[in-house]
Amino acid sequence: MRICLLHPPRPGGRGTNLVPPVGLLYLGAVLEAEGHRVVLLDAARTGRRGAALRSDVEAASPDVLMVSAFTSDIEVLSGELTGITGALPSGSRIWLGGAHASCAGAAALEDLPQVEAVFTGEGERTVLEALRHLDGGPRPSRGVIYRDDPRDVEPGFVDDLSTLPLPAWHLAPPALYRGLPNGVVLKRTPYAPIITTRGCPCRCTFCAGFRITGRKVRHRPMKQVWDEIELLHREYGVREIHIEDDNFTIDREYAAEFCREAIGRRLPVLFSTPNGVRLDTIDDELARLMKQAGWYVVHCGIESGSDRVLESVRKGTTTGLVREKVALLRRAGLPAAGYFILGLPGETEEDIGMTLRFSRSIGLAWAQFAAFLPIPGSEAGDAWLSAHDTEQRRWRSFHNTVCPAPPEGMTVARLKQLQRRAFLGFYLRPSPLLRGLWLLTRPGAAGRLISRVLAYTTRREAKGAGG
Repeated sequence: MRICLLHPPRPGGRGTNLVPPVGLLYLGAVLEAEGHRVVLLDAARTGRRGAALRSDVEAASPDVLMVSAFTSDIEVLSGELTGITGALPSGSRIWLGGAHASCAGAAALEDLPQVEAVFTGEGERTVLEALRHLDGGPRPSRGVIYRDDPRDVEPGFVDDLSTLPLPAWHLAPPALYRGLPNGVVLKRTPYAPIITTRGCPCRCTFCAGFRITGRKVRHRPMKQVWDEIELLHREYGVREIHIEDDNFTIDREYAAEFCREAIGRRLPVLFSTPNGVRLDTIDDELARLMKQAGWYVVHCGIESGSDRVLESVRKGTTTGLVREKVALLRRAGLPAAGYFILGLPGETEEDIGMTLRFSRSIGLAWAQFAAFLPIPGSEAGDAWLSAHDTEQRRWRSFHNTVCPAPPEGMTVARLKQLQRRAFLGFYLRPSPLLRGLWLLTRPGAAGRLISRVLAYTTRREAKGAGG
C-alpha cells in the first residue's frame, strides 16, 4: 500500500521544538520492512500549510494517511484535515496516532471528525495488524479505536524492543533539523534524538507518558542502540545525540552500561537527555560516567521548590534531595538544567514563590518554568478537564507558555505574571550567565535561548478558566 506519514504543522510555526519525529521513523521502518511504500511529510519542519500541504498529500496519493500529533496540534490539524480530505484518492483513510491519540483515546475521534481510527500506545505492531485488516484479516484486539466502535481499548505495546528495526532515518535526515530543539541546550550539529528505553513506572499526577509507552520499562539491546548511533554518525554526520527516553537513568545499570560503551568507543559525539532525568536515580559514579561519556549538561525534572507540592503530585523527591544531587552533578563537572512547573493543582502563590527562590539558590546553569498543562490521560489533567472541558476540548491555547489552567483562586493573567517573574528573576543575574557562558558562545545558541525565554515571557495569555 501507499502510506503517507504526516507530522502536522505546529501552532507556533516553524522552529518551535524542531525535532525529527522519531515515532514516525520507527513506524516508517516497520512499514517499509513489510513492503509498503512510505512517504513522510514533516510540515512541522517545512511550515507548509493550507494549499501547499494539500498539494503535498495529493502528490503522495496515499491509501492511508497516518498522522502523529500532540494535543497542542489538534486545533490547527483539524483545519488542515478539512482541506486535505478532498485531496485524497477515493477510498483513502486517515488514521491518528501519537501523544494526543494515546492520551485522549476515543475522545480524539470527536476532536477530528475526518479520522477513521485512533491508535493508542506504541503503534508499530498495531498499525501492521490494522493494514492486514483492510485486506480481510481480523481487526486488532487492542491499540486501535475505530469510529464505528468508539470504545476505549487496551493500548498496544511492543514487549520486545529488539524486534523493531532501526528508525528509517532516510525519511528525515538529521541535517534538515537545525532549528530550536527540545531542551534548547545544543552544543553541536547535526544532532539526532534516539530512544534507548520505553516506559516509566513513576506515578506523577501531571504526566500521561504511561499512556504512550506504558509503565513497564523495556530496553533496546545495547548493540542495537550503538548500531543506530554509529549509523547516525557515519552516514548522517551526527555529532550530538539526544536521548529522548521518558527517564534514561531509571535503570541505573543500563545507563551506566551505555556510558561505559560510549567511553570505550570514543566516538566524537556528545550526549544529552533533554526530557530530563529523575535526580533520585543519580549517584557519584553515574555522574562521573556521564561526564566521561560526553554529557555536557544534565536536564533535571525538579517541578517545584515546595515539598508540599512535590508530595501532592507524587513526585517522590524532596527539595533537600534536589539540592544534594545538583551539587553532586556540579562536583562531577556537569552543569544542571532544571525543569519547573508553575500552577500545579492546589498550588498557591506562596508555593510558587518558594519555587522561584529555590531555583535561584541551588546552582542551576539553566532553567525552564512551564505552566501546568491539563494533559488528557493524566490524573491531574483529567480532573481539570472534567471541570472545564466545554471550551478546553477545542484545545485552544493548549501550550504551557500561555498558562491555560491556573490553580483555584489564581487568574491566568496572574500565573503568566509569575511565570515572567520566574524567567526574568532567574536569568537577569550574573551567576547564570557566567555558569552558562559555554552555551551562549556556541553558534546560534544565544538566539535559541533568547527565543525560548521570549516565548514564555511575551506570549499572550489564554482566555478561559480563571481569566
